[in-house]
Amino acid sequence: MNTNTVLSGNLRDFGLIEILQMVELGGMTGAIHLKQNTGRMGILYFNEGLLANATELDPGALALGDVLQQLGMTTYQHIEEAYAQQLQDPLGKRIGERLVMMNVITEQQLHEALRIKTLWTAREISLWNDGHYEFIASSSVQKLLPYGEASLDIEVVRATMEMVRYSDEWQELSHILPHGMRTMLQLAPTISSAMRFDIRSLELFTHVNLYRRVRRIASALRRPELDVARELGQLTKQHFLLPLYQEAPHLNGRKVRLPGPAEKLRMENFELLNLISRMEQAWETKNTPTEQLSALVMFINWTMDALSETCRTNGIDLDVNTLQTLMRNENLWHMGSYEFRVDHNHIDIENFAALCYEILNGDIKKAAGFYDEASMVLQRLLSCIFEMINGRVANPRERIENQEVWEAMFEQFALQRGDD
Repeated sequence: MNTNTVLSGNLRDFGLIEILQMVELGGMTGAIHLKQNTGRMGILYFNEGLLANATELDPGALALGDVLQQLGMTTYQHIEEAYAQQLQDPLGKRIGERLVMMNVITEQQLHEALRIKTLWTAREISLWNDGHYEFIASSSVQKLLPYGEASLDIEVVRATMEMVRYSDEWQELSHILPHGMRTMLQLAPTISSAMRFDIRSLELFTHVNLYRRVRRIASALRRPELDVARELGQLTKQHFLLPLYQEAPHLNGRKVRLPGPAEKLRMENFELLNLISRMEQAWETKNTPTEQLSALVMFINWTMDALSETCRTNGIDLDVNTLQTLMRNENLWHMGSYEFRVDHNHIDIENFAALCYEILNGDIKKAAGFYDEASMVLQRLLSCIFEMINGRVANPRERIENQEVWEAMFEQFALQRGDD
């Protein structure tokens, strides 16, 4: 995959809107990776000059669940149910797809929510007036997008108009809500005189007590966060609410965190290089077709073990049927009449090796066809597992590097059937 940095600099010298306009004019494909000194990160993805997606890496960042609630499409309870399913099946469907399967939202609503999330994330990142940026060019946006998501192809002019409007809005609000949508609020200790509040204000006071942060309050109210921020800003301006002091988080070299359940699903600590090194050493000892095909099954099992360990490190348990579900979804659970035996995320190597020995030591023509099909199925399965793991790595640069290492491994492991 061809990738390189074609733009880089500091946002003090060149604003995000200007960078987006350059990307649009150049019809560029890739990702703008932004990072502040605190470690806070933002990523905007582009497909031939169109905004493909946007994400922010921060515990308080806007999540799809926030957008779905704020647009009134679903409830907190439904989102929590979908998250619980996702934590049990980290290689399975994303939260939006799960909500569609649960008949909570429609495909059309999901698409609308994803576009809104991208625009709202982009407009929030556009408020950054400091930080380093680099544009990572790529021949394919699909290799860069997280979770294998499709490009949303939003016109950059729409995104920049949203950014300008948002910036104008926050010129006034920033003095009242200094941490934007992450601002924590509390009720003023005393109110100087007897006041009569309308129902909307009383509702806001109640939610400030319960949820504190502007974004969480908006999600609980199921109203767009900018509308809620305006009203909270007015109450703060009138000294009925007080912003709490919040020390800016500094990561001191530690990785930036993601919101809630997304943090448990990230895969930066997946030991890819150690796994590949182990595979390479094992491969050198495999000389016969039976040994090579069995080794691919062993590598699949090793990869699932590494995934399970990563999940444990992140505080979740990998569902014992994850591999079997993936094989079914990708139609890689059989070869002709033979079905792989799978138990607790492991393929039965002995059963498969016995089949290989029987066929590969029989009719040469039949053996050649079996070898080709088996190697194709097993390599495709191994690739599917990797792609789903790598798609959950938040940093696009790291995803690219992982992809290059993985592809190089497959070149080294190229199977040579031969006819001897």
